[in-house]
Amino acid sequence: MLDPDVKTEKQAFEKAEAALSEGKSENALFYYIKTLQFNPKNIKALENIAAIHSRSQQPELALKIYQDILAIDSQNLLANENLGLYFLEHGQTNKAKDHLTAAVAKSNSSWRAHNGLGVIADLEHNSAEAINHYQAALARQTNNPMLLNNLGYSYYLSGDEIKAKYFFNQALGNNNRYKRAIHNLALIEIKNGNFSTATALFNRIMSVQESYNNIGYISMRNGQYDAAEEYLRKAINESPVYFPKAQENLKTLLTLKPGR
Repeated sequence: MLDPDVKTEKQAFEKAEAALSEGKSENALFYYIKTLQFNPKNIKALENIAAIHSRSQQPELALKIYQDILAIDSQNLLANENLGLYFLEHGQTNKAKDHLTAAVAKSNSSWRAHNGLGVIADLEHNSAEAINHYQAALARQTNNPMLLNNLGYSYYLSGDEIKAKYFFNQALGNNNRYKRAIHNLALIEIKNGNFSTATALFNRIMSVQESYNNIGYISMRNGQYDAAEEYLRKAINESPVYFPKAQENLKTLLTLKPGR
């Protein structure tokens, strides 16, 4: 049974920590709230309550707690980091940038905040700043495929395909089925006419007909119309089940091709 008769903040907090270490989140939440009854400004209790709500798929409750933390300590690392990432995910980049900047000001080791700021810099067409943030994140998470891919994409946006391919391949060296890196590397291969290489990349993560359709669609968007038609027809021939999607792309292509 829970013990509602704890006498001090310390007792309540210790019971909360013990419950959390045993995976008893509801019990932990009870005692963290009890801790706050003794001391509403116990930052660690608030941080752990927010984390419990996040794990319980209750982001709105976690958001409210992080905001309460910042009302006590405006420079709190975890609150700024998590609020920044929440706002970024929901497209509120100005708010996200403010919080993530505060997080890295508090601790330059906050790799998640650096990654978020890198994403924002790319959205603002500032590849140089994005690269700096991803490099700072990678200093803490050397082999993280997401960070390696994001750094590669910044180089791709800056026009440096050689460095972009290097980091996409580094990402795949750590996870050879990492979808974003495969897709980004395939974009470069298709652009340069290396369709068999792109096919081999896509085949790691999808069926042959899906690979052909993707290559056809990307080629169409690149203006590589002959290749697009070839691969869309391959997708259609490969699988009748896949016919509708590839057929729709082929119809679009035939309206774009010169002389049609």
